[in-house]
Amino acid sequence: MSNLLFSEKGYRIKSGEIFIKLGSNPTYEESIKNPDRHLHNLIVDIASEQIAEWAFTGVITLVGQHVPGILVLAVGTGDPSWDLQNPPAETASQTLLENELIRKTFSGKTYVDGLGNPTITRTNVIDYTTTYLESEAVGPLVEMGLFSGNGALATDGGTMINAKNFAVINKPSTSKLLITWRLTF
Repeated sequence: MSNLLFSEKGYRIKSGEIFIKLGSNPTYEESIKNPDRHLHNLIVDIASEQIAEWAFTGVITLVGQHVPGILVLAVGTGDPSWDLQNPPAETASQTLLENELIRKTFSGKTYVDGLGNPTITRTNVIDYTTTYLESEAVGPLVEMGLFSGNGALATDGGTMINAKNFAVINKPSTSKLLITWRLTF
């Protein structure tokens, strides 16, 4: 089965999965084998253009500068008018989160083999893991996104690659939150 989906915009990343684990010391292994939530995400339109540029040039350049790949995971509380148990679906034209709380670089990044195990061998599946500490991302979380490019570390910067809205996860200041976002190319 192909890892790309053909649409009117051309070939796109086929899928993304999100594994979420909340607790005092969640691990990558726990998040994959026994997640509190397992979701599928939407790859936004602009991601296809960025991936095409990576494929064509091997690197992305913007006015002579190298543009880095996927760097951060952002989480947010969504629009105040949203139903926290049933927020609206993310859209392919989306470029930012509605109400972003924090962006954080990955605590881990690994290729995944055909059996779902981490590997040092290059594959078409990558797990991006982010751990939010007790004091980070506290509140009713209902949206998240992966960002790449220059400015990705700053709120409202970079390019959104993936987006996901979901029923609320109330993150207390007494727990860590571990999110593993798996992309299949």
